Amino acid sequence: MIESMEPAVIKAGRLIDGTGGKVQEDVGILVLKGRIAAIGHRDAIEAPADARVIDLGRRTLLPGMVDAHMHFFGVPSHELHKLPTEREAYRVLRAAGEAKKMLEAGITAARCLGSSVGPDLCRAINEGHVPGPRIMAAGEFICSTDGTWDHIALPIDWARSLDMIADGVENLRAIVRRRVRRGAQVIKVGLSKGHHHHHNHAWGDDPHDEVAAFSLEEVRALVDEAHLNQLKVSAHCIGDEAVRNALDGGVDVIEHGYGITEDTRRRLVDENALLVSTICQLYYHEEAFDPYHYPQHEREVYRRHIAQMREDFQKSLSLGVRYALGTDLIGFPTHPQNAAAREFEFAVEWGMGAMQAIVSGTAVSAEAMGLQKDIGTVETGKLADMIAVDRDPLADITELQRVRFVMLGGNVVVDKTKSILLN
Repeated sequence: MIESMEPAVIKAGRLIDGTGGKVQEDVGILVLKGRIAAIGHRDAIEAPADARVIDLGRRTLLPGMVDAHMHFFGVPSHELHKLPTEREAYRVLRAAGEAKKMLEAGITAARCLGSSVGPDLCRAINEGHVPGPRIMAAGEFICSTDGTWDHIALPIDWARSLDMIADGVENLRAIVRRRVRRGAQVIKVGLSKGHHHHHNHAWGDDPHDEVAAFSLEEVRALVDEAHLNQLKVSAHCIGDEAVRNALDGGVDVIEHGYGITEDTRRRLVDENALLVSTICQLYYHEEAFDPYHYPQHEREVYRRHIAQMREDFQKSLSLGVRYALGTDLIGFPTHPQNAAAREFEFAVEWGMGAMQAIVSGTAVSAEAMGLQKDIGTVETGKLADMIAVDRDPLADITELQRVRFVMLGGNVVVDKTKSILLN
């Protein structure tokens, strides 16, 4: 993605800047070289004579949404058995189409936390070849033998050929180095798994009956190697032991983080840990139950996870655990990645205030990416990644599902405001 060199002034009725501060009225924002140069009253912004003026009327301007956890698998979401065998060229092209839809929906940044095609897609977007959000890609998952994403029904040599499996301290250090060589910008590791007899091996059939996938010594080695390479580590963690191993091992961001004890919940608060929500993907499974003929045992597993995730989300939120918003969406048709705004809706339904949800899905999610100095809020000096909606999302958070204007690095990506100027 290439920042715009064209100066611009954006005028709007309201600004929710992502900091959690007071809503600003009648704002003008000066954009120079793709960054926010000044914020003031809509009629008082000083701008170069050649600046383009974009008048959004009474619309609400916000930072672009940041999906802190998603995947570009590049295969139909209801046919994940094709992941190991589908051609990579097709997968990255399909993912490019999904990335464009994300950006047009107002998702201006995202972390792809597990996909072999993620780093190449990220590179193509960064170089301006295809449109898409700012992507931080992990590359392929990392798991142990019989670990979170191991294809346990297939021969072990074939599963190892995918280069997602590593066991032992030195092998974990080596696989992190291979991820770095292939362009990963974050490391994704699976610290929990189901029992061998469970229907859902990656997630487990019961959030309170999970198995630790790595020893604490292994976790610390992986984290140390990632940090030597100046990369953050995100860990799939369901169940108490996995979350404690993540905290003890120095993991930077905990994904999911439910099925835990009150002691562990207090640790999350005391250590200022960062969790990513991932509510969306479970609800999208539920919505797909009948159209895609999920078997009864699979429905029961997902319902069990939804109930436990909701209970823990509400308890953790009440205690003060910090959440970034991530969807864990994997693609069309059942889990469309351009639906990230629904994570805000579910978070509010589960107890977040609307302003807190907006901050969590912009500023805090940008922190999860390690990009908080550049994105996540509408402040002077930040990249001009902004969206606009017709009405007030603090009154109706679903307004974020009806984005009318998208700007990325000063480039106007979507402008559906021309026909109707809200006064």
